[in-house]
Amino acid sequence: MGHFAWLYVMPANRRLEDRIRELCSRLSKAQNGEFARLLGELKAAMHEHALRIHNRTSATVLAWPETPRDRRKA
Repeated sequence: MGHFAWLYVMPANRRLEDRIRELCSRLSKAQNGEFARLLGELKAAMHEHALRIHNRTSATVLAWPETPRDRRKA
């Protein structure tokens, strides 16, 4: 497998969370020229994370045997 073998073992969500942590750390130490680029990368990574959570939640809800009914009367 070689040098990058851990990339294939580690779940995608964990890698993304690690990337977000890394970007936050780098952003806190960034100089003016690098700040805007890192902020854009962080924004994109956080957007991807939110989409993954949304998709996972949707898949879970759709897998429920029966959707709970609204108990309020119309």
